[in-house]
Amino acid sequence: MKFEINANKRSLEANFSIDSNELVINTGEKELRFEAIQVQPGVYSVLMNNRSFVVGVCPSEANRVNVNGTPINLEILDAVHLHLRELGWDALKEVKAGLISAQIPGLVTKIFHAPGDEVKEGDPLFLIEAMKMENEIKSPVSGTVKKIGVAEGQTVEKGTNIIEIV
Repeated sequence: MKFEINANKRSLEANFSIDSNELVINTGEKELRFEAIQVQPGVYSVLMNNRSFVVGVCPSEANRVNVNGTPINLEILDAVHLHLRELGWDALKEVKAGLISAQIPGLVTKIFHAPGDEVKEGDPLFLIEAMKMENEIKSPVSGTVKKIGVAEGQTVEKGTNIIEIV
């Protein structure tokens, strides 16, 4: 699978694959093989091409890791994001969610907001139960709840509009 990795003002195109429990990153010029073991939550012991590293994932900053104590800001773009960039979508600075729809059929068991409520990115919006599992759906952006299209206890199909945020 092709990705673009951006770190500390450097960019690298790479293909990721798994080979015998190793993550393999092929840049075209070199191949990097990683083995990782979680030593505690958010901290990994990584062996790369016979070199050892301690990698910490920052819980408060999603795009930041520490490698042997050195902070590195990462951006990893998959094929979808690379295509969106080709179309010019990365130039958009303001994001509005529009409609949040059901990604799976299920039962809406709880709605946490009402029209007019302010929500922040990551706030829980609603719970949907599917296949005996309850899934908490979080807001993809900050904004104001404009409309709620379903009621608690309502069964919905995939694609049903649940909440509109502006």
